[in-house]
Amino acid sequence: MTFDTELDTTIPKDIWVFGYGSLIWKPPIHYEAKVIGYIKNYVRRFWQHGHDNVTWGVAFKIPSTDVEATRAYLDHREKAMVYIATTNNEAYVGPAPMEKIAQQIYETYGPSGWNAEYLLNLAVALREISPEAKDDHLFELERRVKHLINSNPQS
Repeated sequence: MTFDTELDTTIPKDIWVFGYGSLIWKPPIHYEAKVIGYIKNYVRRFWQHGHDNVTWGVAFKIPSTDVEATRAYLDHREKAMVYIATTNNEAYVGPAPMEKIAQQIYETYGPSGWNAEYLLNLAVALREISPEAKDDHLFELERRVKHLINSNPQS
């Protein structure tokens, strides 16, 4: 008997997960390899004018034996397997000046903690994994949020 493994969904397969944000500094529980790099023209951050359409991150190879557990973990942690914000999203509030975005990040907390901490961790981790990574939007927000933190030491 022969069968085509491409069509046989009963054979477990390894998967690759591309991570940005907290997945850069807090990887999935199980992975056997990681590759630092970027995706070009795949994930567009439409609010970044003049951006080169490159998203830096880390790809993690998840072994077939851990795919189900990793998917469940990431679905709970990230709240979705893929989330791409668009102008059609009910939470989209439109373009905003950098100072307003920085202020909102500085003042708000999400399920995983203070948004400023998330932003600062992301900027540090991105520089560590790939010093050549260029993300002007992220690094400008980092500069502005650090200024807010230093200007309000009691926070």
